Amino acid sequence: MVPDRAAFEAFYAGHLPRVLRACALVLLDRGEAEDVAAEAFARLWSHWGQIHGEDHAGGYVFKTAMRLCSKRRRRASREVVGGVPDRGAPAPDGGPSGSVTEALKRLPLRQRQSVVLRDWAGFETVEVARILGTKESTVRVHLARGRAALREMLTVEERER
Repeated sequence: MVPDRAAFEAFYAGHLPRVLRACALVLLDRGEAEDVAAEAFARLWSHWGQIHGEDHAGGYVFKTAMRLCSKRRRRASREVVGGVPDRGAPAPDGGPSGSVTEALKRLPLRQRQSVVLRDWAGFETVEVARILGTKESTVRVHLARGRAALREMLTVEERER
């Protein structure tokens, strides 16, 4: 089956900003986010002939992007002893303010992915679970913990002002 290039290009143009922003919020590094989004769409293109509809394509590209984000974070944490490297990246375009970005940076990767996909990208919890390859109950736990941690970090920051 020959992939429909025009359909892919329309999907790419319509979904790239959302995928890119989600990756930037998870990775907190705009350059890495661009690399991950490009790789996710390249992989989507290689399977475009087997994709059935825009929902399937959206799930595929987000799932691929989040897996690539996880892989990059694992690699980065092995390279930097003691946790997540601080890349000093500015807030991603269309993303949260600097204080929220700093708070997101402190969340464990799965909590950050869950919060970004559910609260920012707007996926339902069941879709987030499918994208992350985990149970819905696990996503709910990550969401609860991530939201609580963000609330605490941002409340403490507010009190210190």
